[in-house]
Amino acid sequence: METTVVADLMLREPKTLSADATVADAREQLAGGRAKMLLLVDGPEFRAALTSIPADADDDAPAIAFADHDPETIAPDAPGDDVIARLNANPHGRIVVLDEQRNLHGLLCLSRDGSRLCAR
Repeated sequence: METTVVADLMLREPKTLSADATVADAREQLAGGRAKMLLLVDGPEFRAALTSIPADADDDAPAIAFADHDPETIAPDAPGDDVIARLNANPHGRIVVLDEQRNLHGLLCLSRDGSRLCAR
């Protein structure tokens, strides 16, 4: 019997920005409302997650300065059995999928109504 792992369930191409993106760049991506979380990367390496920016933040400031502290992460080969429960317990309904070298593989996310995983 084959076990489902996180890699089978994750969104493989989540919204990303370069780790040196500005607040203006991040605001543009978050403004549309489709992205609840932006992932800041340096090549394949995950650097930070961003879910909001203060209204008074300077557009030219580095977006990474407003990154969420300690976003929840999971390995791509972790069992996929309890991901819905973990996502429901997460305040953003998002879990970043990283390997041991902190390379970004994808994102686990809940649909807007919280009933299913985001479309892969």
